[in-house]
Amino acid sequence: MSLLAVQRTVTVFTARVVEVEGMLARIAVLLNPYDVRELALSLDAGELRVVVEGNGFDAGRVAARLAKVIGVLEVTVS
Repeated sequence: MSLLAVQRTVTVFTARVVEVEGMLARIAVLLNPYDVRELALSLDAGELRVVVEGNGFDAGRVAARLAKVIGVLEVTVS
């Protein structure tokens, strides 16, 4: 039996954060139409990591949505 690895496209968004209360709930609502695979917040580093799977969406639009959340700074896309 041969197993084939399926390569999926993912986009990683990282942002510095200054406020965390209620942030994950607001971000989940903003990213509702996207296939979010990971939403992690590091309080020690003050960093939010969002991994979205798939092709065909505007990464700039997602970054702009994240930037609208109070307390999110410097959104980068990789």
